Formats: sequence, structure tokens, C-alpha cells
Amino acid sequence: MKLVLHSYTFRRYPLRHVFAVAARHGWDGVELVHFHFDPARVETEVAAAAALGRHYGVEVYCVGYTGDFVGDDPAARAASLALAERTIAAAAEQGIALVNGWSGTLERDPDDWRVNGSALAGPVHYERAAEGYRRLGEYAARHGVRVGVEVYPGSVHDTVSGTAKLLAMVDHPAVVATADPGNAYVVSPADRDPAVLDQLAGRLGYFHLKNLRPDGGRADFNVDTADGVLDNYAWITRADSLGVPAICVEYCGDGDPHPPIARAGDYVRDCLALRDDLARRHASAEAAEAAGELSSTGTAALAGAAGSGR
Repeated sequence: MKLVLHSYTFRRYPLRHVFAVAARHGWDGVELVHFHFDPARVETEVAAAAALGRHYGVEVYCVGYTGDFVGDDPAARAASLALAERTIAAAAEQGIALVNGWSGTLERDPDDWRVNGSALAGPVHYERAAEGYRRLGEYAARHGVRVGVEVYPGSVHDTVSGTAKLLAMVDHPAVVATADPGNAYVVSPADRDPAVLDQLAGRLGYFHLKNLRPDGGRADFNVDTADGVLDNYAWITRADSLGVPAICVEYCGDGDPHPPIARAGDYVRDCLALRDDLARRHASAEAAEAAGELSSTGTAALAGAAGSGR
């Protein structure tokens, strides 16, 4: 499984800085978001970013897109889909096999994520999103690229269940889910349990990791990955068990992002190492228990055998 650094973490820094930090801390790749490239010039911008990453020895693992596939304006939907297709083609040209984003937002109150997105969506919004992703799935498949649908506040897929519903409507193997528990925690109580990821089994293509503390109807992201309300050991190991190929870590809080993101990389590696160590210890203990039971059974049989005198 690859460990990816989300460039949003360093949104106040140039892209060169992102790659240098990723190289310093041994990250496998970077997710490139629009803070670090101009979507209107996506072809040249992604090519330049990929070339810069090669100089630092760090790949662009994923390119971000933003969409408006669900709004009422058909011209805006068409323009948004056309730009997403250009992003897919630009990624493919550089050998980048994943783009990630969301289908647009429906918003009633920006300070209360619980009343936006899926809470406002009707069948027409899901159908528009599904229609858009069917088109993008077909286009991406021809280019050897997958399209990530991120669990994102304000979107029709702002929960795991909403994302699973949308993917079932799309029904295309090139369209996969990007789980993000930090985005969904305040939206849905069901999204506080890592077992919810099982709804995405076979379709979990990417995973965003951060942590939070609830702040009314919003999330406060001014916490380290190992802090906050999410048990990220449970989320990381659950996602890994479902075969997710990469975990992308982001720090969305204020202040200096360097210390929390450095600790985050070590934390993810430690979680996976702990999982493996515990599995070995469980296997060893279970083998010892089985051997002990066999030994006890044999001793009991011998004690009760005819002619034993006892």
C-alpha cells in the first residue's frame, strides 16, 4: 500500500516545497490539488508538476478535479464534465492512474454540514451525478485511469452510504470510492464506525486520512492524525484489509503543517506495523493454546487407559 501526501496540506507553500517535504519523509507520492495548478491549463500544469516531481524523486499519484455535475444549469454541468475529461487525459499523458474529486455541492448552511448535500438531494441530483460519472468512467477507462468519488461535505456522496448508492447507480469499474472519515463524521453517525467501509468492498479505490474534533455542525481539523475523535488505527487497518492501494494523508488545520504531517507519516506506518505484530502474536498464542489442548487431551487419555493402575 502506498502512502501519499495531499498537497492541500501545504496550500500556502509552492508545489516545489510539497515535493521536497514528501521526499524528506519518504512519502510514495503526492495528490495534486487545484491550489497547486491552474485547472484551466490542466494539460501543461499537470505535465510541469509531474516533471518537477521526478526531479525530487516523488511521483504525482493523483490529480484532483472539482465538478458541478448536479446543478440545474446544463451548460455548467457540460463545462464541468469537459474539464474533468481534460484532467483525466492530462493525468493519463503523464502515467498518473487516478483522479479524485466530487460531483458538486448542494448547500443550505455552510456552517452545518448535516443539512447540506445528501440532506438536500433528490433523485434528480443522484441521477445527474450518476450520468456524469458514467460518462467519466467510460472516458477514463479508455485512458487507463480511475475516477475517485470522494466522500465530501455538501455533495450527494457526503457519507459512505450515499457514495455506495451512487456507485451502484454508475456501475462502472473505472469509478471508485475515496473514503474520508474526517469529512463524514459530523454528517452521519454511521460514518463513525470503520465497519461502514464494508459497504464499499470491491470499490474502495483510495482513502483520505486526517482527524478532527466536532465543532457544532462542522469539523475542527486542528488536530494531529493520531488525535481527535477518530480511531484511525481502526480505520487504517480496515481500509487495508479491503485492499485499498493507497492512503493519502492531509493536514487541514491552521498553523505550521510540517510537524503534524511528519508525525502523520510515522503514525500510519506504525499502525500497519502494529497490526502485523499483533497478528503474529495472536497466531503464536493460538498455536500454543492448540498445542496445550492436544497435550492435555493426550494426558487425560493415558491416565484413563486400561492397565494404567490409576
